[in-house]
Amino acid sequence: MNFTSEIWGKIWAKTNRIGLFFAKPHILFYLLPWLMFLTVMGTISQKDIGLYDAVEKYFSSIVLWIGPVPTPGGLATIGILFVSLLIKFVFYSPWSLKKTGIILTHLGVLTLLLGGIVTALSNKEGFMIIPEGRNISTYSDYYNRTLYFKTDGETIKTVSFDNLQVRDQINYDALEIKIIQKCDNCAAKAPDGTYENLQGLAQNMMLYGVKSEIQKEANFSGLTIRVADQKNPDHDGVYIIMEDIQKNPIFKTPKGSVEISLDRQKTELPFAIGLKDFQKIDYSGTRKAREYKSEIIVLDNKNVWPATISMNKPLRYRGYSFYQSSFDQTGENEITVLNVVKNEGRYFPYISTLIIFLGLLTHIIIHLKSKDR
Repeated sequence: MNFTSEIWGKIWAKTNRIGLFFAKPHILFYLLPWLMFLTVMGTISQKDIGLYDAVEKYFSSIVLWIGPVPTPGGLATIGILFVSLLIKFVFYSPWSLKKTGIILTHLGVLTLLLGGIVTALSNKEGFMIIPEGRNISTYSDYYNRTLYFKTDGETIKTVSFDNLQVRDQINYDALEIKIIQKCDNCAAKAPDGTYENLQGLAQNMMLYGVKSEIQKEANFSGLTIRVADQKNPDHDGVYIIMEDIQKNPIFKTPKGSVEISLDRQKTELPFAIGLKDFQKIDYSGTRKAREYKSEIIVLDNKNVWPATISMNKPLRYRGYSFYQSSFDQTGENEITVLNVVKNEGRYFPYISTLIIFLGLLTHIIIHLKSKDR
């Protein structure tokens, strides 16, 4: 009995020392300047690497590599701060009526940090390209692309584009497909004789990789594949598959006609957005845009209503936020590009602000009452 008590006493003493270490204010003092550094670097880097990459690199990462040196990313930094303040709040707070205001304020800060963690873990982001006069009900992922095998428009097999490597082989029915070229952002030029037995689009062009665009929606990924058809040798040859290109290779197999296409991962919205009119307002005397503005309509079952999305005025609806990102123009047809964000932690800042306000107000009231006495 004494031996067991001694063991538990040692465990408790060690746990208490660890708790006291994490509850010390020095963790907060060290991590807050680092968090400010991440914020500044993430903001500055948006110009060179784009908003999405900046968020992923500095704010949503566990590890941030500075050259060969691993450092805490934004998610890890906030997580450590949250654990430190949680231990201090639960085990070492002065739980008394006089300290109610301070306790509420600490709870508000914890809620804010928890919201940041939830946002980093659950945040979904993509983009919508909406031509004028069209209604769109899906948004595309910035990074994730998929190789689709479809029969009569129905997807029967998918392969992640990110997982594909040159010399990989994909088998489907009688088809043997080998990846001979892959590029995250592709451009095209005339065939130079590198490949033989060209089929489809490959007869007129070949792909080569170029530098990725800052605006990720402007990148066009592609594959060059070599197909061997065990049932129909006429299909054998080299093909090109590129996203947003409608002329995809189609093969007749024992299981039916199969179309192979490459596209960004799509997410279905519970409503649709239509573009009525896009406006680009330039600075006086220049062609440099001062503001983009999209006049849209939201179509949610039988409910249809208008809205305006501009550079400083997003649309928030049913848990989604839509931001004006960029635009394009093909002839007389204008196209708007909207950034789409689904953030499960969007209410945490409002809740935490209210709790902090109540905490400060309570602290002031208690302090004034104690002075009156």
